[in-house]
Amino acid sequence: MAIPCYMDGVDSARVIWIGHATALIEMAGVRVLVDPLGRRRCRAVGEYHAVLITHAHVDHLNRWTLAVLDKGVPLFVPRGARDIVADLGFARVVEVEPGDQLAVGKLDIVGVPTRHDTGRWRKNDHPICTGYVIARDGMVVHHAGDVDMSTYDVFDDIGRDFAVDVTLLPIGGMLPVWYYRMRQKSIDRGVHIDPDTALAIAQRIGAQAMIPVHWGTVNLRLGPPSMPRRRLLKAAEQTGLSDLVKVLGHGESLQITRRLGHRSDSPRLSQPR
Repeated sequence: MAIPCYMDGVDSARVIWIGHATALIEMAGVRVLVDPLGRRRCRAVGEYHAVLITHAHVDHLNRWTLAVLDKGVPLFVPRGARDIVADLGFARVVEVEPGDQLAVGKLDIVGVPTRHDTGRWRKNDHPICTGYVIARDGMVVHHAGDVDMSTYDVFDDIGRDFAVDVTLLPIGGMLPVWYYRMRQKSIDRGVHIDPDTALAIAQRIGAQAMIPVHWGTVNLRLGPPSMPRRRLLKAAEQTGLSDLVKVLGHGESLQITRRLGHRSDSPRLSQPR
């Protein structure tokens, strides 16, 4: 069954977790689909007005899924990824990098920095990675794409520049929590963060709510798919942040209103960084 369009004025919005890093973000009836993965799940979202891709890894820029999506909507991809999708038939493909300002209907969308391995099949300079901030009438949603075990000053900047209501952050999920911690300490700092690090980043952003993504969908079966969620909830309880974490099931949504935001000012869209 398709997810119906949510029409409830300019003072509310919702974020639907489709699975893995895929999310449908809806404000004032305008819908954007981020990092679509899975044909059946993405067909079920119904109408959308743009597709956003954060980076070129195959579980985020998934050609198999993109091939069945609506080709009449604009497809936004990180700089260097146009050639990967050029043959899929989208009428408009736009390359994006941090600092770019976009408009989709009534929504303002800004490319923002993230921390993750660039490239597609191996690490190189192109395609780059970008996160997105989607805003409408003072309501602000941030999608980080993927984040690695790195330095996180860019998220301080996002928190300074935007009054983030909801951030979507990865919590590992494809492998057990211990694996990501092991890589952080002893191999190469890792290509994915663990739940504890995601929680710390949500605080750095200053978000009023954090939706965990990148878990419970694609799992390599070295541990239960629920392990990242359980660790996140435990860490949140231990640090007094249980109210911050909003765990969704596949297809579930979080409604946001301007009352959720801790500041009433709009994001600074007129001053690209």
